[in-house]
Formats: sequence, C-alpha cells, structure tokens
Amino acid sequence: MKKTAAYHQQKQIRIVVENSFLDLVEFKKKGDKESFNQQLLKILPEVKNYINERLATAIKKGHFSKGKYKADDFIDQLFIEVYDHIDQLDNEKDFYLWLFKKTNELLDDTIVEEEFDDYFFKNIDDYSKPEWDAMEEKYSTDGDGDLLM
Repeated sequence: MKKTAAYHQQKQIRIVVENSFLDLVEFKKKGDKESFNQQLLKILPEVKNYINERLATAIKKGHFSKGKYKADDFIDQLFIEVYDHIDQLDNEKDFYLWLFKKTNELLDDTIVEEEFDDYFFKNIDDYSKPEWDAMEEKYSTDGDGDLLM
C-alpha cells in the first residue's frame, strides 16, 4: 500500500514538474527572473527532500561531517543551472529527469571533492614528514646549562 501511494505521489510530482517547464521557458524568454524563481520554488521541495536523503547517506558513509552542507547550498546552485540551461531542453518530458540528473551531478562533485580533500589532508603529514625531519635542529647543553647547536 505504501509503495502504491509513493508511486502515485511521485507521478503527481513529475506531472507538476513537467507542467511548469513551459512556464519556466516563457519566463526566461521574457527575462522575468522573479516569476521564474517563484515557479521554480514550487517544484523544488521534492528535490530538496532528495538532496537531504543523499546528504544523510553521504554523512553515514563518512564522506563529510554532519552540518557541513545544507540542501539550500545545492538548491542555490540548482537555480543557476536551471536558469542557464533550461532552454537547451527539447520538451517538458526531459525536464524532470534532467533536474534530478543535475542535482546528482552537483552532489557527486561535492562528494568527490570532499573525498579528495579528506585523503590529501590526512596524508599531508606523511608527505611533509621528511622535510620537517631535515629542518629539525639538534641542541645540547654545555656545563652551564646553555643551549648549543
């Protein structure tokens, strides 16, 4: 029963997203950014839920710490991506999948960047240890307790 309800809810969301496509294209042609943003805000709550799920999974897998990223960080970038590239889509049927594909790309890029940073910063001590050892100066003390190199 839950699967059927979830399927119907997803189908309704898909229809809403597809129906908003033509309005979004029209608002962009007119240069009406405010109306464009308002229309896009109507369809983004489902995308935001999806982002939150992906962020929770990434946190569980240890890709980054809790609270480092918020769904709104990705939503802001998604606004820019949609505005810049919506006119490249052929029809409203492609918009729903394209929207989630772009969302995945943004999330995947962030996860890969975080993995790289994590690996690099954890291993930076291993790379720099020989240099630090070479720069270390040896001191001793003489009979009066003065330091000597």
